[in-house]
Amino acid sequence: MFLKVVFIFILVMFSFSSSTAYEDFVQYEKGYYFVVIKKGSFNAVNSKLKEEIQNHGWDIIHTINVDKTAKIKTPYKTHLLCKADYLKKGVNIFKPIGVIIPCKMAVYVEGNKIKILVEDVMELGKIYAPNNKKFNSFLLKVKDEMIDILNRTAGRFMSSKYTPYE
Repeated sequence: MFLKVVFIFILVMFSFSSSTAYEDFVQYEKGYYFVVIKKGSFNAVNSKLKEEIQNHGWDIIHTINVDKTAKIKTPYKTHLLCKADYLKKGVNIFKPIGVIIPCKMAVYVEGNKIKILVEDVMELGKIYAPNNKKFNSFLLKVKDEMIDILNRTAGRFMSSKYTPYE
């Protein structure tokens, strides 16, 4: 019994440490998660962001050129994302999912930094299906993937704040 408890404890600690390897980059504010990248060009960051989106099995179904539409001088793009198998599952759980898709991820220059934001889909769940536990569980998986995309993109340009134990 004692060995079983120790094994479970080690497994939980390993899972926690591996799932939080990048989480030091993400911040939260008013319904969205974001990372701030201090080194790297907009084009390089946007390119790596798009790679991470695709590495996670998401498709960029459209990119809004906010900079051109709003006639601002600094680069600003909003990528609209969808993952086909998630959409199939989501429709079966919550038919009106169409009001909250696609997921949106924005990347823009702010001063001498690049900021990447993604909406908190859990907030949308509170609005559209507050008592649907199955749908909220589904949205949690989507949120975790969006946060992982942010973290992995930031991780390509910044080193982790964590130092391993010796």
